[in-house]
Amino acid sequence: MKEVTPRFKPSQRMKKRYLLFECSEKRSFDQIKTEFFGLGVKPVHLIEFDSSTGTGIVRCKRGLEGKLKKAMEAAGIKPIKTSGTLKTLR
Repeated sequence: MKEVTPRFKPSQRMKKRYLLFECSEKRSFDQIKTEFFGLGVKPVHLIEFDSSTGTGIVRCKRGLEGKLKKAMEAAGIKPIKTSGTLKTLR
């Protein structure tokens, strides 16, 4: 028998926000990923990171973007822009 997973209505799903950020130092994808998990703001997902330019995109829950920005600034990462869609940031 196939197990059925519950489906959520669009109004019940987690709302997401995307933050574009810039690092002044040269860091790798793995270094950035471990830094974001150590910030204490969860759930946070590193969507993409370009080590040559030092820019990347992080996804977080709506309402936590202010807390994430403060944590990023404390870690030496500069948040540039916040958006509800990836298309706007790319």
